Amino acid sequence: MKKTILNLSLAVFLMSAATMFFGSVKANAAGSSIAVVNMQKVISTSNQGKAAQSQLKALVSKYDARLLAMRKKIASVQADLKNNGSIMSAGEKAKKTKEFETDISNFTAEEKRIQGVMSQKRFELLKGIVDKATSIINAIAKKDGYILVIDRPSVVYRSASIDITGEVLNEMNSK
Repeated sequence: MKKTILNLSLAVFLMSAATMFFGSVKANAAGSSIAVVNMQKVISTSNQGKAAQSQLKALVSKYDARLLAMRKKIASVQADLKNNGSIMSAGEKAKKTKEFETDISNFTAEEKRIQGVMSQKRFELLKGIVDKATSIINAIAKKDGYILVIDRPSVVYRSASIDITGEVLNEMNSK
C-alpha cells in the first residue's frame, strides 16, 4: 500500500513538473523567443552554397574523366585477355593478367583517394558556409531576443512567423 501511494505521489509530481516545464516553453514560444531556420535551404540556396556546388561539380567532372580513362584501359586489357588469351603464350598471358590485376588495384586506390579528396573539399566548403550562417543566426538571435534557434527539419510544427530562414539568406547574400 505504501508503495502504491509513493508511486502515485511520484507520478503526480512528475506530471506537475512536466506541465510547469512545457507550460513555460509554450509561453516563451508565444513571445517569439524561439525561432527556426532551415539550414539545408540556407546552404543550398545562398550565393556561397551555389558557388560551392559549382566547385564540387567541376571537381567531380575532372575526377570522373580520370576514372573513365582508367575503366577504359581495364576493359581493353580484359577484352584482349578474353579474345586473345587462348592464342597467347603462357608468359604473355601471365603478363597481361598481371597488368589487368594491377590496373584494377590502381583504379580502386585512385577511386578511394578521389573519394577522400572530395569528402575533404566538401567539408571545407560547407564548414565556411555553416560558420558564416551560424554567425549570422547568432547576430539575429541576439538582436531579436531569441533564446533558442532550432534547425527546421527537426521541428514537427512551427508558425511561419518564427522562421528566420529568409532573413538569414538575405544577410548571407548581402555580404
